[in-house]
Amino acid sequence: MRVITCASSKGGVGKTTLSSALAVRATRDGKRVAMVDLDPQGSLAEWWKRRGKSENPTIFTGADKASEAIEKLELVERPDYVFIDTPPAFLVVLQDAIESADLALIPLKASALDLIASEDAVMMAREASIVHLCVINDADPRWRTTFSARKYLLAADVPVAEAIITHRQPYLGAMSYGKTGPEIERKKKGEAKSATEAEIDALWEEVKRALAKAKRKEKAHG
Repeated sequence: MRVITCASSKGGVGKTTLSSALAVRATRDGKRVAMVDLDPQGSLAEWWKRRGKSENPTIFTGADKASEAIEKLELVERPDYVFIDTPPAFLVVLQDAIESADLALIPLKASALDLIASEDAVMMAREASIVHLCVINDADPRWRTTFSARKYLLAADVPVAEAIITHRQPYLGAMSYGKTGPEIERKKKGEAKSATEAEIDALWEEVKRALAKAKRKEKAHG
């Protein structure tokens, strides 16, 4: 069971959108996937309900901390992957979620405020020796701010995903329908994949490579 925590102390960076998209992508590999919604707003749980309460990925709610949810999932379901969606500002909850993870995925937008806000999650992951990966989200590879944000992070020796999740309408609309961007965006004629599908596929491959570097937490979730 591998645990991926989508972590940031800032709201509005796309944690829920990213968690849901990657969870659905993981099911395409034939894996059992559980999602844990730790945000009091319950956005991920509401998305799952709009999806029709799917059996894969499924949702786990009611836990105050990630460590509690993981312990229960270990006993009841033991899925292949667990995606944890964290709330903003709740630093104690965020720290527990990062320390309980095999990989901390840290989404941020290409802005000065987001770069500063990402430091909390990065420092927590470093101090706990948790493999982590920043993801530039809701941006565009052609924007100067995107280039600057990536350069800033790399200069600080912070791992950054090559895949950039672009500002696209399908991501925004998908959450309202219990879908993901790749599920609602149609491929253009001659394309093997839609733009959103290509982005999420690329990011998922990077996530799996990062997980391969992460030491499995035998005591916590085997």
